[in-house]
Amino acid sequence: MGGGWRYLLLFAAGSVLAAATPLLPGWWGIGTLFLLALVAIAGRRTRPVAIFLIGALWFLVHAQWQMDREWPSQRAGETLSISGTAVGLIEQREQGIRFEFRPDRTETDGDLPPRVLVNWFRPSVHVEPGSRWHLELQLRPIDGRDNPAGFDFHRYLFSRRIGATATVRGDFEALEQERGGQVNRLRQRLATVLQAETTSLDAASLKRALGLADRSAMRPELSDLLRRTGTAHLLAISGLHVGMVAAIGALLCGVLLAPLVLVQRRFDRRRLALAGGLAAATAYAMLAGFTLPTQRALIMLAVVAMAFFLRRAIAPAHALVLALVAVLLFDPLAPLATGFWLSFAAVAVLIWAFAWRPADGQSRAQWFTGLLRAQLVIAVGLLPLNIGVFQQLVPAAFLANLVAIPLVGLWILPALLLEMAGIALDLPTAVVARVGEHGLVWLIGFLVWIDGFEVSHAHVAGGTWKSVFPAVIGALWLLAPKGWPARWLGAPLLLPLVLARPDALRDGELELWLLDAGDGLAAIVRSDAEVLLYDTGPGDGQGSDMIGRELDGLLARLDMMSIARLVVSHAHHGHSGGLGSVEHRLPPDRIYSSIKGVGQRCTAGQEWSAGEYRFRMLHPSAGLPDLGANSSCVLHVNGPGGGVLLTGGIDASVEARLVQQFDGPPADVLVLSAGGHRRASSEPFLQAVSPQLALASTRRHDRFGRPHPEAVSSAADAGARLVSTGHCGALRIRLREGQPAQIRSMATLNLRFWKPRAECP
Repeated sequence: MGGGWRYLLLFAAGSVLAAATPLLPGWWGIGTLFLLALVAIAGRRTRPVAIFLIGALWFLVHAQWQMDREWPSQRAGETLSISGTAVGLIEQREQGIRFEFRPDRTETDGDLPPRVLVNWFRPSVHVEPGSRWHLELQLRPIDGRDNPAGFDFHRYLFSRRIGATATVRGDFEALEQERGGQVNRLRQRLATVLQAETTSLDAASLKRALGLADRSAMRPELSDLLRRTGTAHLLAISGLHVGMVAAIGALLCGVLLAPLVLVQRRFDRRRLALAGGLAAATAYAMLAGFTLPTQRALIMLAVVAMAFFLRRAIAPAHALVLALVAVLLFDPLAPLATGFWLSFAAVAVLIWAFAWRPADGQSRAQWFTGLLRAQLVIAVGLLPLNIGVFQQLVPAAFLANLVAIPLVGLWILPALLLEMAGIALDLPTAVVARVGEHGLVWLIGFLVWIDGFEVSHAHVAGGTWKSVFPAVIGALWLLAPKGWPARWLGAPLLLPLVLARPDALRDGELELWLLDAGDGLAAIVRSDAEVLLYDTGPGDGQGSDMIGRELDGLLARLDMMSIARLVVSHAHHGHSGGLGSVEHRLPPDRIYSSIKGVGQRCTAGQEWSAGEYRFRMLHPSAGLPDLGANSSCVLHVNGPGGGVLLTGGIDASVEARLVQQFDGPPADVLVLSAGGHRRASSEPFLQAVSPQLALASTRRHDRFGRPHPEAVSSAADAGARLVSTGHCGALRIRLREGQPAQIRSMATLNLRFWKPRAECP
């Protein structure tokens, strides 16, 4: 690349790499870096460093500004009356709606974030994009569960510049609607009509996702199906969608505007067609919400169009660099979004593999061989990203995409675009709607068939930068153009990532993972012999839950094949909500619960061994009636490294009974009952157990104030260190013979600048 292109690439590299910083330098640090950049830009040799720093500063300034605008933890739960505008699409929930809310600039409270994510339970009025409201909102800082293989909701909201979440409380008033918002209102209308006029719910949700980038109606099971078969990228409105709309627009303009060439010779039919195609693509990008893949595709199309108008050629790599820089200038926080990496990485790999190669001779099979090569290139090129970052290996993706891409591009998408155009123009769309729906139903059936093979998808352990970076070099080396020296050398560089495994447990070692389950509890106890899951976290008990989405990835990340036993303490939805996703994995005799009809009833006296550790049930007694939370299965684990006590949801009365019968029992690690509720964690019980660590499973800014101050005081008096998942994320505890219990949290295991880390182990 020449000097100008090199500087653009350095700017982009600085901005992208700055997103990986574990800690923001603050405004003083940013100012210091800015002065260094000013000094460096004056020298010819140091100018590349200055450009790199400017790119990094571009991200850091916007990230620091967004952090400063987040709703503070000290004001969690505060209620304010706020006027503002509903922006974007209105997401329909099971018993309410969710939407982004932009407070008016005239609000008296200058600390309000620029955007707030509002949840409205069972609203009595219709809310549409662009409508203005005066709402009484209870505000909370943005947060999300932080688990080893889980979705980072905090990062997702941060990348969208949402600074708080809120719930509508009390009075509301509709205000005069502003003039803007027509595009989003059209998007909402199209989404509603597509949903209403499609028989299959899954096909309707895919229509909304493919045509409008609206995934709110998709079932979690359908999203998982697309992810497991490697076809989730089809929902990213990118080059395929934008290119097709541009082609249709160019064709129509080329035909309809052809008479202008006869009237005015300065008009060029090709240029008119190209301008019409670009205008159509821009309109469609607005309709699709200007998602990151759409931005990238539109910018690359605009670059090519500009080069044609100026009668200059432009290399594909240069067009990609311009698109990358333009996206970063438009949205500096874009590198925090998963779609950013997938979109640009896929196109970069294709350009690297094909841009330098001469085109094959014309043949009828050329399109098919090109599709085969493209799928192979993407499979190898994105392997470091899929394994190292997303912890997944999808062998079925090659076959699935061979069918899905032509099916979507040649059948489903054209029918969908015609249907959307008909709805917008109030024209009949029944025929094309059925054509598109049949294609989607066939596609879903094919993906279900592919997913039925055991080798279609696998969670893998992932890797660190020490294995990911060489794998990136290896993938690019393998895909290099003909004539590249020793391309086979790329394969060995991939092996450390493909074969990566986390550290195995030593003999006599026990590991406890207390997951960040929000308003619930889920803990994994792992010895060198087997894995036990204690409670299943929050959910509806039928498959819509946290543990069902994250368990496989977590087990693979920790190098665990499967769970060998399951204990469900009691029937509270926060403890047994994921039962529907886990129950089928185990035979009934390996499930212990206090719930009638679920596995075998847990009873005091039950015990088993796993390696050098003994698992013993302490409560409830055999003749005890159902006492709700007080019938929780209390499990004690003891071995060479120490002991762990899991208490479910018992209160102080059962704790007193445990002290009387088992002298506590003593344990190095105590998982507090019900997240440290005031009715439990009594001082006599904590004194008898005498734990080194007291762990509380709560959500951040818990509405019940857990762990309760009395529980905190009792833990301190007993000499225990109290750590909460709500503050530090998932907790990892390791017990080794002759050593104190070792604890780490996701706040420090996976450092990110948006996570709180004060007092986290």
